[in-house]
Amino acid sequence: MGKIKTLREDVYKKIAAGEVVERPLSVVKELVENSIDAGANTIEIEIIEGGKRFIKVTDNGTGFAPEDIEPAFKNHSTSKITELTDFDNLTTLGFRGEALPSILEVAKIEIQTSDNNEGRGISCVLGQGEVVEGQEIACKRGTSIVVKDLFYNFPVRQKFLKTERTELNQIVSFLETAALVNYDKSFELTHNSRTVFIYKKAESLRERIYQVFGKDFLDSLQEVDFQLENYKLKGFVSKLNTGISVKKHQYFFVNQRPVKERTLMAALNNTFEKFLERHRHPVAILLIDLPPQEVDVNIHPMKLEIKFENSSAVYKFIKQGIEETFGVFDEFSAGMQPGFGAPARADFTSDGRFGGPAGAAGSSYNRQEWKTPGVVSPQAPPTAKGDVEQAHLFAREFLDEDDFSIIGQYKNSYILVEKNGDLLIVDQHNAQERVNFDQLKKEYQQDTVTTITPLFPVIIELTPSEVSKMGSRKTELLQKMGFHLEPLGGNSYDIKAFPQILGEKNIKDAIRTIIHMDITSKDDELSFEDEVLAEIACKSAIKVNHKLYPDQMKTIVKNLFKTGNAYFCPHKRPIIAEFSLEQIEKLLKRK
Repeated sequence: MGKIKTLREDVYKKIAAGEVVERPLSVVKELVENSIDAGANTIEIEIIEGGKRFIKVTDNGTGFAPEDIEPAFKNHSTSKITELTDFDNLTTLGFRGEALPSILEVAKIEIQTSDNNEGRGISCVLGQGEVVEGQEIACKRGTSIVVKDLFYNFPVRQKFLKTERTELNQIVSFLETAALVNYDKSFELTHNSRTVFIYKKAESLRERIYQVFGKDFLDSLQEVDFQLENYKLKGFVSKLNTGISVKKHQYFFVNQRPVKERTLMAALNNTFEKFLERHRHPVAILLIDLPPQEVDVNIHPMKLEIKFENSSAVYKFIKQGIEETFGVFDEFSAGMQPGFGAPARADFTSDGRFGGPAGAAGSSYNRQEWKTPGVVSPQAPPTAKGDVEQAHLFAREFLDEDDFSIIGQYKNSYILVEKNGDLLIVDQHNAQERVNFDQLKKEYQQDTVTTITPLFPVIIELTPSEVSKMGSRKTELLQKMGFHLEPLGGNSYDIKAFPQILGEKNIKDAIRTIIHMDITSKDDELSFEDEVLAEIACKSAIKVNHKLYPDQMKTIVKNLFKTGNAYFCPHKRPIIAEFSLEQIEKLLKRK
């Protein structure tokens, strides 16, 4: 007898449903997208226990005709398409006919709906794709769907659900995204009978961004409006030389569909790379309109992935749109890397400090282009190549903090130091980050973090997503780190005190970074605390492209040599590279 057998219908249906419904977020996403496709302009979402026990989505869309309710919960039944050619003009978010039957396979569903303005509708309880109980009721036009006891019959999947707060965070993040692109609709979310947010219908994307993220966030953005033939780009991106420390706020919508697509992310990040400091990321909320026939949306059941017919054209279009917004182009940074084949003239500043190769723009060179094979990552040992031994990481066990002299500053970013006859190149940002981290950690462990009170009120407006991510542990941690936040009502907080080392201009960014950090990804509490301390140390450190005076450079280097690890910053980036006289002479063919 053969080993291969056809799966029973109930088995393969649950397997298929598992691809569409992974967690409460999946249910909310499918129901909200159905509401949007139904033309609703008011959508209310109510959840209990992070959506694990109860989800209700109510809208004022077109509603179901009584005869359409049962077919809607059958596999591969949809009103969105009938032929493959319909994809060429697809404008709806849904089209697969899998969402409702998949939800019904793993949860209990009740529906109330009306497709008329006469106050008449129908209420149904569904089970296994059939209307178990149905009756006429009085209701307004629209639909209300209740989903109860998710995965009640699928215990393996139920076991892998996260905490109530984590599931809520996922739902809030999705709804924020949906609200951005659908700014002409109102959204309301309640959790455990508590209002999480209410976004009233907005007149523009700008107004919706203000509703979701607040004034500070909006003020940091530049509007984009660009068109090239039948390609259109609208939205907002970070202003030049700004950005945030976490890659959290990059939203792309293609033909009103939220997507995660590498071409779009690459175009954005590559365009901003030359304008942002290391480890800073651009913010983007971009609405991209392309001919539907040039976009394949039928890639995955979650419908977040797409493919472009011509990815290269889309990449260039996005890049050009952002560059023209700021009036900057690739030529700005072209040819900035000096080559070893020709001599580079050394310039000195007016106070006698070495200023680097003439003609190099301090803020525009690509840091990756300056790497040499011998300057290795923290995970790899130093290496030598060919006849010329390259620069290697400084790795002595002991550093005498007084036995050095400052030569100058290169590119307003690197401190040049002579020590024991060797030339040291010290990354000023990484060096001070290490100094700040060691000081903060010592104060934190002794519960003596030095704080200061702002001269004028500093108010931070958190988003609903940030409030839901806060939690008691992060609140306690912020308090112990020296942040004292006083609730003002709603999502507003008055920052009464903050760590002295941080500086007032970095307070809000630091708080938001800590809130967005993922506690669950850390092995233990201490490692998470260290990560938070490292973030504060990074934000309080002197940045690259910042001119220093000799006394400042000496203080940074001296304090660095006093730390427990002068070789790497807390984020494991190298701080010091060393050239011996012998290496330099070999490089210049003196020996």
